Amino acid sequence: MGNSEAVVLWRSTTLRRDARTSWQARQATGLWLTDNDPAVRSDALQIVAELVANVFQHVPNGRGRDWVGLRLGFGDGFVRLEVTDPGTPSPVPCFVPRQAGPLAESGRGLGIVACLSLRRGTHLLADGRRVVWADVATG
Repeated sequence: MGNSEAVVLWRSTTLRRDARTSWQARQATGLWLTDNDPAVRSDALQIVAELVANVFQHVPNGRGRDWVGLRLGFGDGFVRLEVTDPGTPSPVPCFVPRQAGPLAESGRGLGIVACLSLRRGTHLLADGRRVVWADVATG
């Protein structure tokens, strides 16, 4: 279910890309999910943190590229989280967990997203921006 047709009640914000972005994304997500089950909220916060971290790690910054978009919508039995970035020519993100060594400082993020979500995916918008999304079960 990669389409947004089954998702309603969208909340969204665009954050400036700086040292506070991850914290701000988690704060917004937490506020939007205040009335949800604590386990759903916890999983959503972890997923948002991982997706925003990937933007910082893999998407070049620069003039006109200093932002991260965040959206959250509610579907029947799930919450959809979306992180939009300015885009990059790199390959599509890989949600297969990597075998990162115990001392590795990266390489686990999208594997964590895969473990915590029902579905996940990515698509490019016509203008080159990339959307990475994940659905968290609510029921």
